[in-house]
Amino acid sequence: MRRETVTVFLVCTVFAVIYGFAARHLASMPRETVAAELLVTLPRFAQVTMAAGDRHLAANLAGFRVLVASTERMSKEDYAVQARLQQDIAWLNPAHEDNYYIAASILPWSGEVDASQYVLKRAVGARPFDWYPLFLYGFGLYHFKHDPAEGARWLLVGAERATVPQDQWVLQNIAAKWIEKGYETRMAANLVESMASSAPSGSFKKYLHLRAVRLGDLARLRDLADTYARLKGRKLSRLDDLVSAGLLESLPRDPLGLGYDLDPEGRPILRSIPAGSAQ
Repeated sequence: MRRETVTVFLVCTVFAVIYGFAARHLASMPRETVAAELLVTLPRFAQVTMAAGDRHLAANLAGFRVLVASTERMSKEDYAVQARLQQDIAWLNPAHEDNYYIAASILPWSGEVDASQYVLKRAVGARPFDWYPLFLYGFGLYHFKHDPAEGARWLLVGAERATVPQDQWVLQNIAAKWIEKGYETRMAANLVESMASSAPSGSFKKYLHLRAVRLGDLARLRDLADTYARLKGRKLSRLDDLVSAGLLESLPRDPLGLGYDLDPEGRPILRSIPAGSAQ
């Protein structure tokens, strides 16, 4: 009996020594910076099961994990986990307001653009009373996907959904500017003029009409610049050359007061707004 006790004691001692060396070795090794609350994403069916079959409760539980996560030390891998969590929340409860706010505020700026757009598009369909997801989704298309024309289209849908006239005007105004960047100039002029035609009477309707006139004049200047290049065999160096060549009686006056310029290729462009000012 004593021999068996000694044997057990020796075996336990050996394992204790091995454990001590292993623990010391592991403690000296570098560790991942993944936040503890974002280590794992469970399958969606498992999340619903753990929430007693309540999809909204499952979404809230996942949302709590996102809310308590500290972004100060998060790595690219952490943001990828957060993106999956927020997509899960959008699937479980697409109308979750905090989820789409957080997704738009954090994910695209951390390289998770597609995840953010997924969350926002789900919110667009689930929140017909809310124009803000449309604005954020359109901004994602404009800024991150570099598609101003498509971004403007979503903003115009948001303008239809907005109930406050000031919100409608802001969305239409931004959309008009994005349309100028995303469409062929003459088509952009027609689209903005169409927006002006459907806008209620007042100063904003007039403003949109002036933007359409401005774009129409720019389209005409670009056509004449192409004609000048064919006739003279060289690109336009000054807008006044169109008058000197007899192609124009006088240069059009920008109805917004900014004027027109030439880019380095001799192509007429809208003059830039001075830094620090608003149009």
